[in-house]
Amino acid sequence: MSTLATSPLAQAHDPRWPSPPSPGDLSRRIMRRRADLRLSQLQVASRTGITPRYMEYLERYPAMPSAATMRRLAAALRTTPAMLLGAEAQVPGFPDQGKPADHGDEAVTMRLTPGECRRLIAPGGVGRIAFTTPSGPVILPVNFAVVSDSIVFRTGKGTLIQGHAYDQVAFEVDHLDEAMRQGWSVMISGQAHQVLQPSELRCLRESVVIWPWPGGEHEVYVRIVPARITGRRIAAQ
Repeated sequence: MSTLATSPLAQAHDPRWPSPPSPGDLSRRIMRRRADLRLSQLQVASRTGITPRYMEYLERYPAMPSAATMRRLAAALRTTPAMLLGAEAQVPGFPDQGKPADHGDEAVTMRLTPGECRRLIAPGGVGRIAFTTPSGPVILPVNFAVVSDSIVFRTGKGTLIQGHAYDQVAFEVDHLDEAMRQGWSVMISGQAHQVLQPSELRCLRESVVIWPWPGGEHEVYVRIVPARITGRRIAAQ
C-alpha cells in the first residue's frame, strides 16, 4: 500500500496490477489533496467507505466513481466533487492555494485569442464586475450567463451595481486548477446597460438561468457588451 512518502507515480510497476500506473486528472487531484491533508490512502479509503485497493486504483488509473462515491470522497478530503473533477474555480480556504509550481517546474503563459476567451466563458458561472465610484474602484462577484456574445447577470433594485449599470466596466472570469498547476483568466471591458426592453426582459427571464450571488430579490438584469476581450492561460511544463 502506498503512503504519502511513496506515491504510485514514483513506484516501479507493481505486479499486483495488470498495467503500469497511468493517472488521470482526477487521480492527480486526489493525490494532491490527500498530500495537502497529510492523509494515507488507507485513511481516505476508510473515511470514504471504499476498499483500500479501489482507493489505490483511483490514484493509479483514470476512473469514473459513482456520484455517491464522489460525494463521500470529497467529504473525506474536505473539498467538493466539483473541485476534484476540475469543474470549480478556486475556492478560498484550501492549503497552498496560489502556491508557485514546485522547484524544477517552469510556468508558461500563453495569450488567448478572443475566440478562445469566448469559448472558456461560454458556460457562465461566477465572474467579477469592476467599476469606478467616487470613493475608488469597486470589484464585486456576480453569477453570469453569456447571451448573444454579451455578459448578463442579475442584481437588486437600489444596489451599487444598478447605480453603475450604465458605466464603462471591466468583467473578469478565471479558473485555477491547483492539482494540474494550470489556469486561465479572461478580461472583458465594455459598456454596461440595464435591460429595460419588455420583450428582451421576458426572453431572459424565460430562457436564461442566472442565480444571483446573494439571496433575495434580484429583478434587475444588466448586460455588458464587450468592446475588448483579452485572456491568458498559464500551465506548468
